[in-house]
Amino acid sequence: LASTHTYGSREKPDQDHRVAEHGAEHGRHHCCRHGTGIYTHVNKPPSSSSSMGANEGAKAPGKGEEKGKGKGKGGFGAGLLRFSIFVSTMVVLFGCMAIAMLGGPEKASDALNYRAMRFFRDLGRVKARRRLYAGANAVQVYSDVLMGRETDTLELAETDEVVTFEELAQFDGLTDPNAPLWLAVRGRVYDVSKGTSFYAPGKNYHAFVGKDATRAFCTGCLEPACLISSTLGLSDAQVKEADRWAEYYEHHDKYTFIGKLEKPRVDIDELVEEALFAEEDGDYVPPAVPSDSPDLR
Repeated sequence: LASTHTYGSREKPDQDHRVAEHGAEHGRHHCCRHGTGIYTHVNKPPSSSSSMGANEGAKAPGKGEEKGKGKGKGGFGAGLLRFSIFVSTMVVLFGCMAIAMLGGPEKASDALNYRAMRFFRDLGRVKARRRLYAGANAVQVYSDVLMGRETDTLELAETDEVVTFEELAQFDGLTDPNAPLWLAVRGRVYDVSKGTSFYAPGKNYHAFVGKDATRAFCTGCLEPACLISSTLGLSDAQVKEADRWAEYYEHHDKYTFIGKLEKPRVDIDELVEEALFAEEDGDYVPPAVPSDSPDLR
């Protein structure tokens, strides 16, 4: 319209006025983005209606800025979503790598459960130390225990009470569902009945119940071959883990010390298992088995 209705003089005021009105109206709807009136080629100044079109055009960038701000907020949300997706992807990736390295989902699950057990065990040991050592530096206690740098060992009670293997096996939660839940570690028997959410049949740690599973406490292995009392072939650090478990159960405010497990009798199956473990470690030494022992079974 501006290019076709160009007038170099003001000889036609009525026609100019009509063009101005039409141009202003057209500018309000179509040309506000240019920020000027319709009279780019006309010498006369724009009318008031044309100025209104120009003012509306001047406001347009402000609306654009508001839209920009809205996009900015959306951009932050989108960035946060992308970051969350990235973190989730990395977690899944590392989880898959851990499963592959640990030998499959079941072993990975057992390893994670054992690490969780150790963590909560150590929190319980911290609680016992703070209860027994009033005034002790809490930060130091947490640091030493959780990092495995503690130099002290809490005292274990002495008793003449002896529990047989048969008695221990009866308190597995299966033989008699109404009986207490007992387990043993390092030859010491504990009642863990108040921890049914962990040790009852079907729960994560039921495998430890009704037996002395010292080797499993040392290694975190929950295979049947590991649920035995023998520590043959294990390192000092691994055996230390069993001592920590005994300390945990001994000083727990809900679990009860029952007594000492009878001295182990010679078990041919256990001897074979020990020999296999030792052979795998490359330090097999034939164990001395008294041929006239009445305890052979």
